[in-house]
Amino acid sequence: MRCGLIGHRCDPPVSRKSWRGVLLASVISPRQDLTAYLIVLHAALQEYGSPMGIVSDGGSIFKANQALRIYRELGTERCQIEPGAPWQNYIETHFNVMRRMTDHEYAKARTWNELRTAHDRFFTDYNHQLHLAHQRRQDGKRSPAEVLGWVRGVWCDETELDRLFRLRSERVFDRGGYVRFRRWRVYGERGLAGQRGAVWLSGEVLTVAYAEEALAQYVVAYAAETQRIAALTDGHLFATRHSSPQPFLPGLGEVDWLSAMPLRPYAARRPRNASEVQLRLLA
Repeated sequence: MRCGLIGHRCDPPVSRKSWRGVLLASVISPRQDLTAYLIVLHAALQEYGSPMGIVSDGGSIFKANQALRIYRELGTERCQIEPGAPWQNYIETHFNVMRRMTDHEYAKARTWNELRTAHDRFFTDYNHQLHLAHQRRQDGKRSPAEVLGWVRGVWCDETELDRLFRLRSERVFDRGGYVRFRRWRVYGERGLAGQRGAVWLSGEVLTVAYAEEALAQYVVAYAAETQRIAALTDGHLFATRHSSPQPFLPGLGEVDWLSAMPLRPYAARRPRNASEVQLRLLA
């Protein structure tokens, strides 16, 4: 289990022992890959705008070409901490607080949905509970959300975000829980019929997501000649909180059920006969 976190720095500065920022976006993901990071980054930019800088370690997902291009076009500076010096990144303090606040709840969770519920509760409590670092403030603000929740970066237009996050494509789930993407019909979750989700394509991994939550992942094989998607295999469906209340019919397990199906190619247009002449409509 991995958590992606992005936070603000407290102002005025406080000691590291009592330091606390505010969480901008956080998801719980089965994998700590580039797609999971970009989902968190997209959610933070959409809600709070573009920051002046981002501090991270030397992980490959933070310096991937797609991520660097987004930083560059947003004018965001990427600052990397020194190897073996995690204390240079205040996010480590967030991790320590998270362990103290949620380890007990995580230990009791028996399903993926229970883990997500515990994580959502932590996200809310972390931002809105009173904190010792703010008890002496004269303005009466005591929680991280009250102190820093108003801080915003440079506003990002939805159209601009769609252009920057080229790996992300919005799609609508049909009645069967599928989305259409690049001449493929890909399953996400049938309980989300009619809702707008997203397809993330990063290299050889395709992820179907809804509201910053990964629903399914597939391994992509490309055609050598056209670089189009030739096959989607190893489909893995994650447990979600959006599952349909209607169970599958008995015996469905005996039927060959495909989570990814190629669509028929577009029919070729009939070439127009050069000898055809448009007749006069009016005498």
